[in-house]
Amino acid sequence: MRVRALLVFVVGALALAATGCYHDKYDVLGDTKERYTLPPDEARYNLPETATYRAKPAEKKQETLSTRGRGGATGGGPGGGF
Repeated sequence: MRVRALLVFVVGALALAATGCYHDKYDVLGDTKERYTLPPDEARYNLPETATYRAKPAEKKQETLSTRGRGGATGGGPGGGF
């Protein structure tokens, strides 16, 4: 039993030594901190054209069962009052 435990330990230690520690050798990931840049101080950024913007459309009134007008049908139950 001791021999098997020692063998498992040695094989595990060799596997860890063979794989080594991970590190980014060539710095592929780069900086993780995001850098913000402001747009240049130009009129097209500071003073946009107002003619291209549209006014917000008026909200439509939602039709519900209580506000819906009664149209043409004489009966309100199933079958339409026939």
